[in-house]
Order: sequence, then structure tokens, then C-alpha cells
Amino acid sequence: MKKFIFLMTVGLFAVTFIHADDVDAGKKIYTGKCARCHKLRDPNKYDEAAWDKWMVKMKKKAKLTDDQSQQLADYIKTLRTPK
Repeated sequence: MKKFIFLMTVGLFAVTFIHADDVDAGKKIYTGKCARCHKLRDPNKYDEAAWDKWMVKMKKKAKLTDDQSQQLADYIKTLRTPK
């Protein structure tokens, strides 16, 4: 049976279902590739637009595939607290 992680943004009522395998893969990328070059950043210290800008820039530097980038983004969503 496939496991999904359910995220809900309060106020916007946006519902997102993320496959648990993608979250696990994203965590490995975050703690592996990202931490290899710099300290891990707290995504809650950046607004979504600023974080997305960094994600695009760092995707190129880390040489992430589109799938890896999406898995990383899915994992980061689990770390962000809705404001």
C-alpha cells in the first residue's frame, strides 16, 4: 500500500498529497547533497518566493535532475510551517 503525506495550508485551504517515498528521497538529497557544501538552512526563515529562488539557483549548482528537485521540494514542504 502506498503511503502519502497530507499537507494542508491553513488559510489558503491548499491540499497537497506527497508520496512518502519522494519525501524520503528529498530528505536524503537535503542531508546529502545540500549539506555537502553548506550548512542546512531553515526554510521557515525565508518566504516562499525567496526559498524558491534559492532552490532554482542551487538546483543548477548541485546538478539535480528535475525529479530530484521535485523530491527535494516535497521534503522542504514538510518542514515549512504555514503562516
